[in-house]
Amino acid sequence: MRCPVCERAELAEQVQNYHYRECGLDNVILAEITVRSCPECGSLAPIIPRMEALHDCIAHALVKKAERLTPAEIVFLRKSLGWSGTDFADNLQCDKSQVSKWENGRVVMSKQNELLLREIIARGKKITDYRRTDAARKDTKTVVSLFVKMDEAGLQWTDEWRDAA
Repeated sequence: MRCPVCERAELAEQVQNYHYRECGLDNVILAEITVRSCPECGSLAPIIPRMEALHDCIAHALVKKAERLTPAEIVFLRKSLGWSGTDFADNLQCDKSQVSKWENGRVVMSKQNELLLREIIARGKKITDYRRTDAARKDTKTVVSLFVKMDEAGLQWTDEWRDAA
């Protein structure tokens, strides 16, 4: 395969560690992957299998780290959920300018919001029904019951909130 950058030489393949800056984080190294390199211009072309699984792995590693999240890590986690800045603000019940401040490092994300973000990622799914802007404003006098039952196959529990009436 010819180099797509300079088009002058054939790419050479080598198994090596690759500094994966393309994900938006400066500290991710992909260990022992195949990397194609151009002997003429020095460009590198990593072969990265199962990209979505890789990004899920990175996201879950960020959830488990002991230190606070950096602005770049907050951006990575937001994008791993498939959320725009506006979606992120809506789902965390804050202003989108606040999200911008977190992601640009002008303000440190509160510990409560960081823990919520980590929990959302830890659950391992792209949450589509998090837009509960009115949930905390509902009348507390309404009586609702949580019905929890096993599915017909006996494999998992399902839940449903119902009015008591």
